[in-house]
Amino acid sequence: MSLVYIDTNVFLDFYQSATDRLVVFEEILSRSSSILLTEQTVDEFHRNRVARLTKLAEAVEKSTQQQIFTTAVVRALPGFEAWRKARDASKDAALEISKELRSWTVDPTGDVVLVAFDKLVTAATILPTNSQLIEKARIRKILGKPPTSPDKHTIGDELIWETIIQGTKDDIVIVTRDKSFLDNHALLTAEFEARTKNKLLLVTESLTTALEKVGKSSEKIKIVEHSMPKSVASNTFPFDSLCPSCGGSLDETGYEGSDGDSAWWLFCVDCGIEFFPPRNNT
Repeated sequence: MSLVYIDTNVFLDFYQSATDRLVVFEEILSRSSSILLTEQTVDEFHRNRVARLTKLAEAVEKSTQQQIFTTAVVRALPGFEAWRKARDASKDAALEISKELRSWTVDPTGDVVLVAFDKLVTAATILPTNSQLIEKARIRKILGKPPTSPDKHTIGDELIWETIIQGTKDDIVIVTRDKSFLDNHALLTAEFEARTKNKLLLVTESLTTALEKVGKSSEKIKIVEHSMPKSVASNTFPFDSLCPSCGGSLDETGYEGSDGDSAWWLFCVDCGIEFFPPRNNT
């Protein structure tokens, strides 16, 4: 049997995606017997969702700050008052949406992403944390062994990896956006196989690829991932304030992927395309 470990940052992306991805959660839930999480992953999601909701609410609020271009001549035109009222109505609606998003940080019952995530947690295999694993993770951090974030003092990545090695008895695939995993595939594969006698089959950013690797493919997830705007790594990063693809406004986002490991990038609020700095930029 092969299992798929899905990292925190993959779930946090559900708040930011320009496409409707709740169907992805449904497909993952229907394959819960093949899904592996750690206690650390679950804790990270619950902590970081608040920051993600706050950023999302702020982005909605920023969209209300556009000013009507006006002169005395423009104000005298018959359509000006209707324009002003439409602007004010749009602003009120955006602020109401922002208020609702912020309310989820206090009362999470309306948070559809959290509800779906918690359903998965009850159905998937969850590997627990203990003091022994924390000590192993601390030593890994001191030694600088991947997966680790050298500039961070926390041990989230290290703890997740030690938990997976100790807790799983199966071959695994890792789905993550985390560079400390993606950039150290070969080293992690060698260590996993040496310590567990099982195989680390793949480290990937794609749920589609991961599920296909373990024989649990999903056409619905494949369609959703195919329709998502392509990420762009640009050597001219950061861009000006407008999206070079559609001319829409760019905003900053990011995640705290593994309790200390973080990343940031720009996304277009209109077409959803994401612009990542090159991998070698830190």
